[in-house]
Amino acid sequence: MNSNDQEVRTSPWGDPLKYRWLIFGVTGFVYFLAWLHRVAPTVVARDLAVAFNADATMLGVIASAYYYLYSAVQPPVGLLADTLGPKKVVTLFTAVAAVGCVIFASATDAWMATIGRALIGAGVGGVFVPAIKLFSRWFRPDEFAGLTGLLLTVGCMGSLTGALPLTYLVVLTGWRASFMAVGGVTLLMALLSWLILRDRPTDKGWAPVPGTFSVDSQGAGEAPDGIGPLKRLGMVFQNRNFWMVCGATFFSGGASLSFQGLWAVPFLTDVYGMSRVKAGGMLMLIPLGFGVAAPTVGFLSDRLGLNRKMVLVVALTLASAIWGIFLVSGGKPPLLLIPFLYFSMGMLSGGSLPLYMTITKELFPPWLTGTAVGLMNPAAFLATALYQPFTGWLLDMVGPTSSGVYPLQAYRNVFITFMISCLLSLVSVSILSQERKPVKETA
Repeated sequence: MNSNDQEVRTSPWGDPLKYRWLIFGVTGFVYFLAWLHRVAPTVVARDLAVAFNADATMLGVIASAYYYLYSAVQPPVGLLADTLGPKKVVTLFTAVAAVGCVIFASATDAWMATIGRALIGAGVGGVFVPAIKLFSRWFRPDEFAGLTGLLLTVGCMGSLTGALPLTYLVVLTGWRASFMAVGGVTLLMALLSWLILRDRPTDKGWAPVPGTFSVDSQGAGEAPDGIGPLKRLGMVFQNRNFWMVCGATFFSGGASLSFQGLWAVPFLTDVYGMSRVKAGGMLMLIPLGFGVAAPTVGFLSDRLGLNRKMVLVVALTLASAIWGIFLVSGGKPPLLLIPFLYFSMGMLSGGSLPLYMTITKELFPPWLTGTAVGLMNPAAFLATALYQPFTGWLLDMVGPTSSGVYPLQAYRNVFITFMISCLLSLVSVSILSQERKPVKETA
């Protein structure tokens, strides 16, 4: 009896249909940490301002460093997932994120904190695309959109934890101790990734899961001979619809992630005079809405064959309308309306993202999945990296009041930017075609 047979007999996970959920759990928890870090700056914004004597522009720089590096690593992560395999990529990059947490928690000035945030962004940027690659080998195509939505929901739980629970932890132990603890958990997940993840069922001695790309009769799961990294990039970049998806995610993602990740709490404390804990509780409504919509729309898309383009058109129209509500109310909607607006922001964003991912996957053959998603995924995060310091600059242009808070006019300028962004995203989706065209082997 070989070791794989012994493992199958003794392990409660000795079945690929069970073990694949263990793989989902590990990648999902690392993705949970990625989302926690996205919203963390809005919780500790005041602490960072005091610790480093930072204005809104500098806070935007610190927060955006995560997104710059997260965006930058996506293309190489996609290529590495397609070549070296997802297991090695997730393990290595998660370890980098743990190092970033320690540096951030130990920072003595704003620039050291920025370096820590950058390493965190680079590290957690190595999980989503490899997870998509793993899912394509362990799950059937008709499970993909729903599974992607479920992964995004797990990520949203990270945002929820990064809102109120992290706020309480920071209040109790301080922001430095809190992030040091997160670094320890992240290092543990790097170890578990190495021990548990497997690139394909055959790595455990099992036959491929029926219906997955790894058993495609045409060999669609593997790249043709002679297709190197440069050819892969060329095949993706020449697709016009790929650029339309990137444009849509760039503008809508930049608006939603910038607000949720940096200004959602300061807006409530500055304009409505809320306590930080209460504002953190309100922030939880955004990822909660996201978590409700992401799996729901994903599973409905899989089961009912929804027209993904039309769903996105409706979602982006409503997202534009939300920012319009902020503007027509002078930047300060009635307080009773804020929970509805925050929850709706999350729902519209959560309902859209699985569709962007699925459309991108369907534009290309399976062996280009990692590369294509890896090139598309940075769009929203690159936008956020640009929007956060830019919106901080917009706030500083008006300037804080004598009490150190930013006035309503400063936030109105930010909301105008976000509404224009959603409208540009709507234009990109409107001219998108979902039809897959044969890829050409460019040099």
